[in-house]
Amino acid sequence: MSPQTRNDLHGGDPALLLEEIGDGIGVVDSAGEILWMNHRLEALSPETMRRFCDCCRDLLAELARDGIDRRTHLRTFRAGDRSWEVAITPLADAGSRDAPASRAVGVLHDVTGRQRVLDRVDAVDAAGADLLALDAKIVNPLNVGDRLKLVEGKIVGALERLFGAQEFEVRLLDKVTQRLELVTSRGIAPLPPGRFLHASHDGNGISGRVALEGEPYLCIDAAADPLYVAGLEGARSSMTAPLLLNDRVVGVLNVESRHEARFDEEDLLCLELFGRYVAMALNILDMLVVERYTTNQRVSGALRDEIAAPINAIREAVEALRRDPDVEAQAVAELERAIASVENRVRGATGGPQTVLGVDRIDRSKGPDPDFVGRRVAVLDDEAPVRDVVANVLAEVGASVDRFTSSSEGCDRIERLAAEGRPYDVVISDVRMPERNGYEVFRVAKQACPRTQVILMTGFGYDPNHSIVRSTQEGLHCFLFKPFQAQQLVDEVRKAIAEWKGERPLSER
Repeated sequence: MSPQTRNDLHGGDPALLLEEIGDGIGVVDSAGEILWMNHRLEALSPETMRRFCDCCRDLLAELARDGIDRRTHLRTFRAGDRSWEVAITPLADAGSRDAPASRAVGVLHDVTGRQRVLDRVDAVDAAGADLLALDAKIVNPLNVGDRLKLVEGKIVGALERLFGAQEFEVRLLDKVTQRLELVTSRGIAPLPPGRFLHASHDGNGISGRVALEGEPYLCIDAAADPLYVAGLEGARSSMTAPLLLNDRVVGVLNVESRHEARFDEEDLLCLELFGRYVAMALNILDMLVVERYTTNQRVSGALRDEIAAPINAIREAVEALRRDPDVEAQAVAELERAIASVENRVRGATGGPQTVLGVDRIDRSKGPDPDFVGRRVAVLDDEAPVRDVVANVLAEVGASVDRFTSSSEGCDRIERLAAEGRPYDVVISDVRMPERNGYEVFRVAKQACPRTQVILMTGFGYDPNHSIVRSTQEGLHCFLFKPFQAQQLVDEVRKAIAEWKGERPLSER
């Protein structure tokens, strides 16, 4: 467009162009006084104009103090119920371009809508952080129902605060059957017996489409939307977001309302973000359920195996005492009750001791294992019993092992050796370290050398920084729940070495 054409569009007066810039434009001096402004700025409230002038004045004061800077600077402020952004450019004074500017031109923009979205996103992040705050519950003896109730309560509270909604359902996708299994709901009746939803384009409603495509869906008018399948009685609108875990659909979050057009695109954006937190929380919950059950069984069984021999020896001694006429029967009975008490306590144990089990059952008769000879392993754990036993077991089978009490020291060594072209084959780290958590150790190791395999250890599933969840999403080899068997450690490290050498693809884990 030529200059003449632009002038013609504005009545031939180039000055009229200034009236079209932003939501207001003005020139302000170092005292905060307006030297010139257009009509848009003049029409704004006195508070807005004052805050605009303050931003320009404060910038000029900063430049006078810190030095000459002719770049455009952005400042933001609130005035009343609106949010504003002002782009401020210092103006060079005639004949003194090397001196600090005494004037500035500011272009004002109303960013209320954008700031509202940012505020809502911050609120979603805060609700998501609360939803993931399950650390204390990992060691809390809640049953499956109580844990689900805990997460459900957090979801209900967040949906009410964020969207003013209480009618919702969460469904998880079964990877094998592609069925959307209901995990929790509020206000929406479950499907009739024998009826299921699947991840599919047709016949499975909006949730089925979202689960298949992984894209959120906004239903403005349920009565007119051919995809909508009746859920909430009297529903007029809904929004449905995928539950994404590492960009993989693991379920759907569906919110409904009895009001038409109750939700908009902004709501849908925030629901999609919140859905990611829900996916992570449910993934953690699932890990806790499985871990609690399997670890309870494994720990109890392993400990019973470990103490079986000494308990039997004690029983034999007690039996010998029973035959001794000089020993009172009551004393023998008390010993038997004590033995039974020990067995019951072991059977009911739920916490794993800081140790590695079955070390004496490792076969050492064949000498160093060829799979381990020459392989470099780093062991990071601030608890000496586990660190030393893990390191000793792997050293005995032939690995070259470095052990670290400090996670920072370990990370420094991991980076340095990788830079020297001598990276570790395997890094084994506890998830709970004073300086760097397991996830940070994982990231350091992977960034230093992507081929390095990482194994994380945790006592009874305790993972305060969600290291296992995040690391698993990004390529963690495996995690071990303490107390684990020494043979399990050797087997997992052997698999990790094989992956380092490319002998087994990651898809075959």
